[in-house]
Amino acid sequence: MEQTEVLALWGAVTGTIGTFAGLLGLWLRFRQHGLDKSKLKCESSFGFDSPNSSKHQVTVRSVGRRPVSIDGIQYCIEPKNWKQKLFKQWHYRNGRWVCFQKVDNIKLAEGEKGEIKISLPQGISIPDVLKAYVVDQTGKYWAIQWPSTRNLEQIATTEVVKELTDETNSRILKVTGYRLGERYYLETSFNTKPSRSGLPCGRSFWFLDIQKFQDKLDDIVNNQSGDFLSGKIEEIT
Repeated sequence: MEQTEVLALWGAVTGTIGTFAGLLGLWLRFRQHGLDKSKLKCESSFGFDSPNSSKHQVTVRSVGRRPVSIDGIQYCIEPKNWKQKLFKQWHYRNGRWVCFQKVDNIKLAEGEKGEIKISLPQGISIPDVLKAYVVDQTGKYWAIQWPSTRNLEQIATTEVVKELTDETNSRILKVTGYRLGERYYLETSFNTKPSRSGLPCGRSFWFLDIQKFQDKLDDIVNNQSGDFLSGKIEEIT
């Protein structure tokens, strides 16, 4: 093989290697640029501490390289009128049937998370919300994992299942049973020493199973309430 042919072959090989190296470098820079972007993972959760205290919240995790400042949460409400429901996406884009929850001082670096308690305007309940977004201070919207309306009606609502109030000249008893999301809560209030202080005592019970809840409720209503009011027992257990 002549020298010119060797040089030509060597040039072809090195040229191919150089092209490949250039493409690899370009891909690595593009990948690094993608990793350097901000990215949020947003999830919702629902529950109750008591009949008067919910723990509905949105958890925001920063999974990108750049820090992100949170401006608030936008909720998209289900329109009531069927005509408006047909064009709800248009309404949402134009700022109708939406409400905004402003938050302060939430800035997340890579690997950090923030928790935001859900707060809706009066008259709007959790099942009224079809979807929600976290909005950062650049105006970018990050979708929140949000349950369906049917699921929200089960996990994010409350109802009074049973209510009883009874009293004698010296004693008073109040029993209220609730469904709080997917759990059941039994609250009792009873006055054991009215002649001394008149201050009520109380005891509450949590249940995951509706049958156990009903059994306890029946025991208090049918057995313990009469014994307490007659003075046979001093408290509800």
